Order: sequence, then structure tokens, then C-alpha cells
Amino acid sequence: MKGRMKRSVQAFFAAAACAASLSGAELIERIVARVNDKLITQSEYDKRLSAAQKAFRASADPEQIRKAVLEDMIKEKLLEERATEMAVSATDEEIEAAVQRVKAQYNLTTDAEFDAALAQTNMTRDELKRQMRETITLQKVIGRDVTSRLDLSDDALRIEYERQKEKYYAVPEQAQVAEIVLKFDSSDSEARQRAVARVEEIRARIKAGTPFADLAREASEGTTRERGGELGTVAKGELVEALDAGIFTNPPAEYPAPVLTADSIHLFHVTNRKPAGYKPFSEVKEDLRKRISDELYEKRFTEYMDRLRRDAFVKIYDEQLAKAEEKKS
Repeated sequence: MKGRMKRSVQAFFAAAACAASLSGAELIERIVARVNDKLITQSEYDKRLSAAQKAFRASADPEQIRKAVLEDMIKEKLLEERATEMAVSATDEEIEAAVQRVKAQYNLTTDAEFDAALAQTNMTRDELKRQMRETITLQKVIGRDVTSRLDLSDDALRIEYERQKEKYYAVPEQAQVAEIVLKFDSSDSEARQRAVARVEEIRARIKAGTPFADLAREASEGTTRERGGELGTVAKGELVEALDAGIFTNPPAEYPAPVLTADSIHLFHVTNRKPAGYKPFSEVKEDLRKRISDELYEKRFTEYMDRLRRDAFVKIYDEQLAKAEEKKS
């Protein structure tokens, strides 16, 4: 294949050299770029550009789309060459499995439905298989040269856990909380005083041994009354600031001082208080693996493609695209 490509390149340059001497003659196919011995022709570039323009919103920068399409095609040519060097290719079985996945994804149960769906996208089954063969082959190259070299061992994950746990896996202080709420009109100072006095009576009964839940069912005016005032597990920072501060006192208190707000007074029963900490490594290991895999893959893939690009001969013949490439450099 490489030999055929070399001959094609030679034929192109030979044609270009004699074009000026042939009155009215034109090249059959314009070349946009050369990547080592591989060519990106105007027709294949235009086809990819058209698809990209349809995929992006109308507000997208046309110049950015043009540059991105060419960059992607250059990367593909580099990976294709690497696949040839590694003797990597997609098998017929892998391509057929990919076709079956596409059919299942779009609920196409018969070959007739499948062919009709492909026709709507101006594609034949052979063209789809060719694209899949190219895609699977490039995925194999990346798998061998990039993915297989990512260090996702437990030791590496533990190091990353220590580095990232503050950002992703911090757990705030928590406590089991029950409440008694007494409400009053914010403009009625006497009603506020009666609520405060009522709460003091309730506190005295708690000290005398009356269960908090019984008093909540008897006196609370909050939504948790029927549950004996039970709020459940509350994390620090979850409630409004005044209530949060009233629950998470320092030092901890089972029955902290009542919290008075503009139109209510709250009495809390705080139990099973747990300090702030981090989710354990065993619990977040798989999430961490995926997070690191995604981040590390992007970094390694970029480095890998940059290396292939540095070691390659890349020539862009389109004047506008060549200028855009110079600006980027």
C-alpha cells in the first residue's frame, strides 16, 4: 500500500511539474495536504468539512471548523501509517460485530431496514464497513500505543486518591437530628416571647426524662411532627446558616441551645455525630479509575499525537489552511 501511495505522490508531482506546459490543462484532483506518503485530497476534505459543518451550530467559527477538520484528517493519516508499521487491522468478525451493534442501536431488525436507513445517509453497506474497518484499526493502534500504557494499578490509584480526595471525596460533618419547631408572627414580639418561654418548658421536661420524640409529636409545629421530629441524617452546610450553626456546635451537644429565627424557634436533639472526613478508597476506587483513565488518556493521547506529528513530514498545500497552521505554531 505504501508503495502504491509513493507512486501516487510521484505521479502527482510529475503532473504538477508539467501542468504549466499544457495549455488549458487542469489537475484532476487537488491536494490539500501530504502526510509522509499519504495524501489528503480536496474531495475527501470537502466531504469531511461538509459533515462537520452540519454537526456544529451555525454560530461556530467557520475557520476553526476548517482547521479542526484538517487536523483530524492529519491525525488519521498518521495513525493509518502507524497501523501499517504495526501490521494492525480490523478482522471481518470485528466489523460484522460492529455492524450488528449499529443495527441493534437503531432497532433495525432486517437487512432491508438497515439498507434503507443507510440510503437516507447516502451510504452503502460496503462504505459503512470500510469506515468501521478504518475506525477499529485506528482504535487498535491507540489501544496498543496509548491505552495499554496507562498506569491504573492500585498503587497509582492510591497516590491519586491522596492527591484528589479533598477535591472529589470530602465528606462533611454529619449528625442524626430531630427537631421541635414553634412558629410565631415575625411582627408580634409577644408571640415570640411566648414561643421562647414554651421552648424553655419543653427543655425542662426533656431534662426530667420525657422523650424528645413524644414532645415533638405533642408540641412541634414543623413538618416533621408526625415523625417525632426526626429530620434524619443532616450534613454540615445542608441547612440554612443559623440552623447549621445551632446543630454543629463546638463542643458537640446532644441538646444544643435553641435557635431563634425571624418567625420560628428551633430545638434540636443531635445524636450520632460524625466528624468530617473522606469517602474510603475502597468505595471510590472505580470512580477514581474512570476519572484518572479519562484525564490521563487525554494527556497521553495528545503527547502521542504530538510525537507522531513531530516525526512526520506534513505539508499543507491549501494556502489559507497553511497560514492557519503557521499561526497555531
